[in-house]
Amino acid sequence: MERLRDLDLLGALVIILFTIVLSSFVIVNRSSFNFSVMSDLFTHWAAWIGGFWIAVVTPMYVVLKHYRPMGIKAWIRIHMFGNLFAFMLISVHFWYWVTFVSFMGTGFALFVATLTLVVTGLLQRFNMLQSSRGYIRFTHISMTTAFYLILTIHILSHLIRL
Repeated sequence: MERLRDLDLLGALVIILFTIVLSSFVIVNRSSFNFSVMSDLFTHWAAWIGGFWIAVVTPMYVVLKHYRPMGIKAWIRIHMFGNLFAFMLISVHFWYWVTFVSFMGTGFALFVATLTLVVTGLLQRFNMLQSSRGYIRFTHISMTTAFYLILTIHILSHLIRL
């Protein structure tokens, strides 16, 4: 059991490191990501896929962990690794557009909310900062609500501009 947790921590750290490297590459060499997939830029598809995963699959995780507690370890791993991958896709989108937009508004707020979800989720998953466990859980749940509100406003504001 402890060995699996160590492997999960190692896997999470690898995805986080890859996200940092990929984000740095996007910042330095933005033109590599300036291509279309069907009718939209790759970076928009990355954000749509990442946002969809967090917005739709995460509530499924919450329901499944309560109604199918037998597979809780598998659900937690799918939730954690899926959301880390989704955050990586969202990061590609965010860092691609951050230098084009002088005022980021909802995009910046959404990125901060998602980053906070990732950090607090990892702190909970690996029982870090045990003394602040209740505060971390409260922050994670509160940021989930903020994520949905900001995501809705972010999408609607971009649809209205079209």
